[in-house]
Amino acid sequence: MQPEITAFHHPATGRVTYLIADPATLLCAFVDPILDYDPLTQAIDTSFIDAIIADVRAKDLGPTWILETGVHTGHLSAAGHLKYETGASICIGAGVLDSLKRLVPVLGSDGVDLEGWDFDKLAQDGEALPMGGIEFTAIALPGRLPGATAYQLGDVVFTGSAILSPGQGLDDSTAPGADAAGLHAAARKLLNLPPQTRLLVGQADSQGWDTTVASQKADNVDAGDAVPVEAFVARRAAVLADPSPLAAPALQVGIRAFRLPPEDESGKRFQPIDVSSI
Repeated sequence: MQPEITAFHHPATGRVTYLIADPATLLCAFVDPILDYDPLTQAIDTSFIDAIIADVRAKDLGPTWILETGVHTGHLSAAGHLKYETGASICIGAGVLDSLKRLVPVLGSDGVDLEGWDFDKLAQDGEALPMGGIEFTAIALPGRLPGATAYQLGDVVFTGSAILSPGQGLDDSTAPGADAAGLHAAARKLLNLPPQTRLLVGQADSQGWDTTVASQKADNVDAGDAVPVEAFVARRAAVLADPSPLAAPALQVGIRAFRLPPEDESGKRFQPIDVSSI
C-alpha cells in the first residue's frame, strides 16, 4: 500500500505542512509543522497545527516523526507543540550544530543546548528513518544552510524551502549561513534525481506545491537547466535583502529545538534582532 500524503496550506505564510500516513501500520509523520504567529502583537496560536492533530486522532494514527527541513526564517515551527501533544520525535539534519554555533551568540543562549541533545534525531546524509513499513531517507543540503535536509520517500521528496515552484525559484535569501552559490547547489542536488521524482515544496503559489524534477529542470527561474550558477549569483547580489518580520522569532524558536523562548520581565518572548548580517 502506498503512503497517504496530505498537504495543509498555511494561508498567512504561504507555507505547507505535510502529513504522511502508512495505511498498513497507521503510523504517521509530519514535515515542517507551522505555528500561527502575529509579528505585531507576538500572539501565538496553535489552531493550524491543532486541526492537523485532530485529523490524526480522528484517523487513529500513531505519530512517529516530525521532520524539519531546516531552521526556518519564513515561519515559526510548531514542532515543540506537536511533540508535546503527540510524543513524536523531532528530526533535523546533523549540520544544525553548525547553525547553532553561528546563531546563538546573536540570538541568545537561554534554553539552548549547543550539543543538539534537545533534538531527538540529528540525521546524517543518506540516513534511513524507518516508520512502520516505509522509510524516509535524509538528503543533506548544506549549501542551503547548515542542518538543511530534504526527505525522500520512494519517488517523493519533501524539499522544504530548498526549491519552490518553478515560477518562484529559490528561497532563503535571509537564511543565516546561506549564500547564493550554496542555494543553487542545494537545488541542483535535488534536480539530479530521476526526472519523474515528485518534489513536494515548502511554499505554495498559484502553481501549487506538487511538482517534478523534470518540470523544475525545464522551468525553474533560478535553478533550471538554462540558469548557470553565475547568473543566479549575480542576480541575487543585485537584490537587496529584506528580512521577513518572521525571521528573528522563527530563528529564536529554531535554535531551541523548536520550543518557544522564555518570556522576559515584560512578558515578551521574542527580542527585536537584526538577522540580516548574521
